[in-house]
Amino acid sequence: MKAVVYHGHEDMRLESVADPGIEADTDVLLRVERSAICGSDLHLWHGTEFPEDGFVVGHEFLGTVEDVGPSVHGIKKGDRVLACCTTGCGRCASCRRGTYSGCPVTTKDFTAQNVFGFSNGLWGGQAEAVRVPYADANCVKVPSSLSDDEVLFLTDILPTGYMAADLAKVGPGDTVVVFGCGPVGTFAQMSAMVRGAAKVIAVDLDGGRLERAAARGCVTINSSQESPIEQVMAQTDGMGADVAIEAVGKPELVTQAAMVTRPGGAVSVVGVILEPFQIEWSLFFGKNLSLHTGLVSPQQYIPVLLPLIEQGRLQPAEIISHRLPLDEAVKGYEIFANHAEDVLKVVLTP
Repeated sequence: MKAVVYHGHEDMRLESVADPGIEADTDVLLRVERSAICGSDLHLWHGTEFPEDGFVVGHEFLGTVEDVGPSVHGIKKGDRVLACCTTGCGRCASCRRGTYSGCPVTTKDFTAQNVFGFSNGLWGGQAEAVRVPYADANCVKVPSSLSDDEVLFLTDILPTGYMAADLAKVGPGDTVVVFGCGPVGTFAQMSAMVRGAAKVIAVDLDGGRLERAAARGCVTINSSQESPIEQVMAQTDGMGADVAIEAVGKPELVTQAAMVTRPGGAVSVVGVILEPFQIEWSLFFGKNLSLHTGLVSPQQYIPVLLPLIEQGRLQPAEIISHRLPLDEAVKGYEIFANHAEDVLKVVLTP
């Protein structure tokens, strides 16, 4: 089959690789019909060191079930399903609590072993087909009334954006600052609004993305032209926001998030930060701030978000800026990595 394979820094290649198959009784084989390039995939693209190479990338995908292991009971051949980006066994204590991303059965030392497309242990879905382990826990049937584009982002970034608002307990009347207007930041903004936030302030450097945020009702701050701290304080009568969300993955923005949050407020960090960094703990401690972070478990949030999409209260497909065939995936990575062509989200079709 054709697939996008990681070979190192800025070296993704479309290659012919071995077809996947059923390896365990709890697996299904999925024929991929849509996949997407995620911001966290760019960590592979930009990274100069990674412990492995030669694996198929991609963790946002959906498709049709072509084969089913004998121990799979909730999914059958021909079902249209999406696959959760983080996999769990569905039976352990962690999965029963909803933290599938921390499943000890599928996770090794809290590395990316249980996330599609970051190791040879679990190949990803930027391909024509993919094996999904523990399918009853990690596959979700798609309602026939919804299109692929409407549900694709339930695999990762929509639940991640919602998790950012949920962890910080965003509620009616709140003022929320979101650092980042990329895909995750966009969904954090939407999620804050659907949870009742009175004001959502979007911070970014990209003028095009800020225009999109303004169109959906956000107050916008271009941090290349004005101070986010000064502007947030001006917007909140000097008190600061109730909640600040970091959706970029930059350590300095964690500090800025704490600076713009009112005493007793909450900071939620869902941007992927891979390098060690120092938290300004005196700032958090002195302002009585709570700090929330973590790797998403879509299984926990899909039951909440899917009805909102069906009701039209969330419209995830609006973030799609580019649709490309799988054959042009490398071009999609180049566009996304370079913020070219006013890109926001690249979707691939095998």
